[in-house]
Amino acid sequence: MQSKLNILFLLFAAGILAGSCSKDDRLMYEQDPRIYFDSYANISDSINYSFGIQPLTVTTDTVYMIMRIMGNAEQRDREFKLVLADTSTAKWGYHFSTGPLIVPAGAYQARIPVYLYKQPGMKDTIITADFNVAESKDFKPGYDDKLRLTGNRTRVQFKIAIDDQVLKPANWASTLQPKFGDFSVVKFKFMIKATGKINWNGPIYPGEMSFLVQQVHLALYEYEQQNGPLYDENKNRVVLP
Repeated sequence: MQSKLNILFLLFAAGILAGSCSKDDRLMYEQDPRIYFDSYANISDSINYSFGIQPLTVTTDTVYMIMRIMGNAEQRDREFKLVLADTSTAKWGYHFSTGPLIVPAGAYQARIPVYLYKQPGMKDTIITADFNVAESKDFKPGYDDKLRLTGNRTRVQFKIAIDDQVLKPANWASTLQPKFGDFSVVKFKFMIKATGKINWNGPIYPGEMSFLVQQVHLALYEYEQQNGPLYDENKNRVVLP
């Protein structure tokens, strides 16, 4: 009987301690709010954007970074700060600019537009903006652990790569080649035009992949009916598995 009482007492004490720690944590974040890149909303720790797969008339475009706060929302707009790491080759105001770095009143999340600009030199190299969260009057940097999605950057780091080239997606051999065959610039641009899908890097789930394959097959069939075979930059006929 005494042993059971001792166990109950220990469980009760542990519950009080856990509640106390949780309360202390909440108080800490209320007094010391923090902010980080929401890796799950962003899907990755980076964005790869190419003007090379866009029509020639497109000279500016917009991508978004999703930020998440630690602590409670407040009934006022709050500012956070991003800085470029020394590894960046992009210039703020020339290669890109951002919307206001604000967490709106009552919000736990902020969707920040990043305006990208097509500039000379992007056909020869990939320009990168390597962002770090810095301390502001309203927020300190949040989680600094490695992302489970990629493991390359922490949750207070984010990368945007910009170019004006048609680059082979990194996952072509593993994900795209079984469905679309060998890579070529002409084929890839045709796939983008047929589907409207710009970002082919990263995971593509089975339902979406099936839909994309159907769209490309249909578009190629219709093209050939009107124009005959489509040939790529190497004078090879564009075919699909």
